[in-house]
Amino acid sequence: MVFMNILMIGNGFDLEHDLPTKYIDFLEFVKKFQVEYKFAKAATSKSYRFKEAYFERIFKIEEFENRANALHSFVNNNVWIDYFQKVYEHHLANKENWIDFEKEISDVVQNMDSLIKYYEKVRMGQDKNDNVENCYRNRLNKFVKDCELDMGIIGSNISKMLNDLNRLISALEIYIWDYVGNQKIKYYNPDIEKIYPDKVFSFNYSDTYRRLYAYNKKYVEYSFVHGFATNNIQEFYGIKDVSDELKKIYVQMSLEKNNMVLGIDEYLNGENKSKEIDFIAFKKYYQRIYKKTGNEYKKWLQQIDESVKSGRKEENVLYIFGHSLDETDGDILKEFITHDNLKTVIYYRNKEQLGQQIANLVKILKSDELIERVYGSKSSITFEKQSPREEIEGSSFEITSDIMRLNCAYRLNSLEVKSILNKIKVKIEQEDLNYFYSQKSVITLVDVMQKNGLTKLYENKLLKIAYELMNCNGLREPEQFIDENWAYQDYDNSFGCSLITSKFIKSVNLYNRKHFNRSELEIFNFDEQLIEYEKLIKSKRKIDKKAYLEIMNKVFLMFYDKSSNIDELWNILLKISRGLGENVAEETLKELLESSEDELNIIRYNHLLYEIQMNEYFDMKVEEFKEQYEYEKDE
Repeated sequence: MVFMNILMIGNGFDLEHDLPTKYIDFLEFVKKFQVEYKFAKAATSKSYRFKEAYFERIFKIEEFENRANALHSFVNNNVWIDYFQKVYEHHLANKENWIDFEKEISDVVQNMDSLIKYYEKVRMGQDKNDNVENCYRNRLNKFVKDCELDMGIIGSNISKMLNDLNRLISALEIYIWDYVGNQKIKYYNPDIEKIYPDKVFSFNYSDTYRRLYAYNKKYVEYSFVHGFATNNIQEFYGIKDVSDELKKIYVQMSLEKNNMVLGIDEYLNGENKSKEIDFIAFKKYYQRIYKKTGNEYKKWLQQIDESVKSGRKEENVLYIFGHSLDETDGDILKEFITHDNLKTVIYYRNKEQLGQQIANLVKILKSDELIERVYGSKSSITFEKQSPREEIEGSSFEITSDIMRLNCAYRLNSLEVKSILNKIKVKIEQEDLNYFYSQKSVITLVDVMQKNGLTKLYENKLLKIAYELMNCNGLREPEQFIDENWAYQDYDNSFGCSLITSKFIKSVNLYNRKHFNRSELEIFNFDEQLIEYEKLIKSKRKIDKKAYLEIMNKVFLMFYDKSSNIDELWNILLKISRGLGENVAEETLKELLESSEDELNIIRYNHLLYEIQMNEYFDMKVEEFKEQYEYEKDE
């Protein structure tokens, strides 16, 4: 039994869902935005046709105008964006389609820090060294102009660097929240769908898990250790005569509200970490403290410790998906992976990524500890190859995806909301059972609709669809649904299932109880079938595996009839297994026991096999007794 499931996700999680969250995607976006902004502000902007719907929206719809203004304010004359563009173009020239913002920031900061320290030593009387000075200046020339690196003014660059870094982060927030966050997700991963986490720990700025998978899963806690992108832009839709000065104030306020962390690891050693703080605001640990980003995960680990102390023996599992395990996040990774009573499952995409993950773990844990945790007597780390992603459309996950989009309808534009509503309406009218897939999905749709005030329009039709989807897989009684699986925390801190959803669940449960026996057990007349089996037993002809399976399943179905004589049914099965099916019975039952995951069927297969073997044993003993009797008689 599992006490706590934790899902940890890195940027590979977003990439698995085909979302453009790489740094190069953001740089390409900024480049296109700057071109579109130029034309949008030109005199001919009314006739200009934007290349993407997103730019059409933020430049031509009044409601979103301030997003364009804020983006321009954040990316225009930004030393970091200009620098990253240069580095990226250099990489492209060398056929390298990537850039690492954190590495580039660290290189600039460390070289700037070294040059400032060099000039400080010169001021204190140390002889100038042109080679050392030129080395640092050459490294920084792509970042700032050479004249801004002179001894008298270089220190003033720090405040400009920090301000532009915050502007960069705010532009990235709009990109992640507004541009990426409003893109339709085309894929899902079956592994993620099967994990029911209590906690989600994310290194990402996006909220993709909650957006796609979280609905109708029990209450999930989140920790965004690097912060997450949200809407901090003040819109002025319907408000006339807003001054440019007021717009600038609100843009500055959105910059200050941003809680995203984009910085560097500590590069100083020993006491210098505490003494040299000129560049402390660029460091991740400082930003996490200053911006109060997610540290909820520490409470989760504490809960695990407390549960162990109290004597609970449930298993706690950490699932890591979409993370290379790079040592830049090593402090947090080590805190999780080495935590007592927490097992770790690491998903990898291919052998190349697996090799990279193992190599990175060696850096974080050291080789001896990694070997012990993978192969030791108390191993706690396993690697699993992740399943290929699948298209949402046409899959069993399609209804889940549409429900999530409807749940976030307030964030979508008018055309997107109408599109999803029309699709669901058509599916309801068509009674498309393949689309609705299960009673559970229908209940979830009703729950989302009640939150949006739509239930009355579709409740009766959805109830009919739920009845049609009654599922008796494995000939077991259909599920009885529990209200608390649709409970949520409301604004007043109350926690529970809505009355509308609860009423719908009760109707589905009642229908399932009333109609199961009639729908499943009226397939054939039991009495006539039993007579046929008695005749078959007397015929003494042999049957093959397929016929044996068919008879066995039909007899097991009779167990659901409360009027059936269970002992009589077992007796018939035993007679068939030892007579007509004696050549195939034991082999068939052993194969079924190996492959079946249905507990009820396992119990029955096991009992029938035991009865066959026990009767064979007694038959053998009877034969031995007869032989002994005949032998003694002859003597």
